[in-house]
Amino acid sequence: MSEAVAALVGAIVGSGIVVLREWLSSKVDSRKRGKYLAIRVVITLDRFVDQCAIVSLDDGHLEGFREEATATTEDPSPIDFPEDVDWRSIDHQMAYDLLSLDNKLYDARQAINAAADYASAPDYDEYYETRRYRYALLGLEAARLARILRDTHDLPRRTFGEWNPEIKLEETREEIEAERERSKALSSDLL
Repeated sequence: MSEAVAALVGAIVGSGIVVLREWLSSKVDSRKRGKYLAIRVVITLDRFVDQCAIVSLDDGHLEGFREEATATTEDPSPIDFPEDVDWRSIDHQMAYDLLSLDNKLYDARQAINAAADYASAPDYDEYYETRRYRYALLGLEAARLARILRDTHDLPRRTFGEWNPEIKLEETREEIEAERERSKALSSDLL
């Protein structure tokens, strides 16, 4: 009977070791896939942040005085995440936040188009304010997600030279929000 018990215990321990080894191996593989995803996605986000920063500075008069405001920058390209990554290898909320950026880009474009319908010549202020503001917010969100991915997966922080798109995005956001507050205060004073 003791031989049977020893054999049973041996079988259980042996099976447990195999299961534990497989579990540890899958964790290591998942971590590697997550880091690879982070690397690929952060590069995509950095490009998008840069594009948003450039657009957030375009008030229609970047190239000097014109009789009528004209956009001198192209809207950011749609976010094209790499297809060779495993989205299940990262936190589900982070995957959702990243993948929903494209929906936020669509919403921003809808708001910008609506503002264009109501903007009036020659400056089209409503259009440019909405365009600058919405892309500043999108760029800041993409930068935030890139920072979280870098921190979570031990990637180096992004370094900047003289051009720091995150600072430009924040300055644009603050400038427009301050102007909106001044306009709101002025209109309430008139009432």
